[in-house]
Amino acid sequence: MEPTQRKMKILEAVVEAYIKTGDPVGSKALCGMLGFPVSSATVRNDMAELAALGLLEQTHTSSGRVPTELGYRVYIDNLMKPGTLGKNEQSAINDILYHSADAPEHLLEKSAEVLSRVTGCAALAASPPGDSAFIKRIRFVQTGIYTAMVVLITSTGSVKTKLFRCDFLLTQSLMDTFEDAMSEKLEGMLVTSVTPAFIQTTAVSLGEASMIMPNVLLAVYEAAKEASATGVAIKGQSNLFTMPELASADGKRVMELLGHSAELHKLISNADTKAGVLIGTELGDPALVNLSVIAAHYNASRHCTGTIALIGPIRMNYPKIISTLEYVADSVGVLLSELIEL
Repeated sequence: MEPTQRKMKILEAVVEAYIKTGDPVGSKALCGMLGFPVSSATVRNDMAELAALGLLEQTHTSSGRVPTELGYRVYIDNLMKPGTLGKNEQSAINDILYHSADAPEHLLEKSAEVLSRVTGCAALAASPPGDSAFIKRIRFVQTGIYTAMVVLITSTGSVKTKLFRCDFLLTQSLMDTFEDAMSEKLEGMLVTSVTPAFIQTTAVSLGEASMIMPNVLLAVYEAAKEASATGVAIKGQSNLFTMPELASADGKRVMELLGHSAELHKLISNADTKAGVLIGTELGDPALVNLSVIAAHYNASRHCTGTIALIGPIRMNYPKIISTLEYVADSVGVLLSELIEL
């Protein structure tokens, strides 16, 4: 075996042993893990060279070696073998997601819940970006003699509702009038195009009919504004605070991050564009240097894609966790595509 190849095998073994036990790995113990004959002295020399390259480090003078952030990166990018998900695990995940596939928001929330439970990490599921969604249907439902509700359905399967009140008695005939007028104006439009300026222009184009529709138009605008936002469901936040790698000093910043959807979405979007995994300093925040973020796409249609992600310690079982995340993302894509079919 070539020396370079042997060193990479040693790095792979150190990373996997450390992930499993959390204990520094010594040369003697490593000899029994490699699966090929090599002396303890050779392993010790190779580990020293790997340390000189910045791939391993020695936490104490007399201890073994542990992987550095760079060592993890080389492992993930070049050495890691694909993980597998057992049939029973797949079946359990499928059963949970299938029974939650009644609305996109519920499905994404449940996908985060099942991932956090299975992996022991914090899990996030972001809805498809609202700025690419268009209005598929708009409906009006009477809820009282003076009140009604606009129901706006987008191409991503998002359903937004807004109640409004009128100063006159509502009838089914008026509901039909509202629906016909708004359907003609809005269906097929990007939700981000429903701006205050557009609403004003629409009111002018309706002529005298606009006199009875100010609250209708306001409700439509508010529903479209909500539909244009990207939601992030997060589950298993408490899992992070049971991890010894997360120092108490970092807890406040992590809690702040978990409480801000926009920051979370930016974080997982960055991971999704960089090989799916960001480690430690790659996250760009000193408080997160002991964490990793793993992200995967789900695809329901050309106009309906989103991201599911996990946040956990750098020392995690990457092959298993990545395979689980990818399986859930694929399953969500399939179920979501069924929800948004015409």
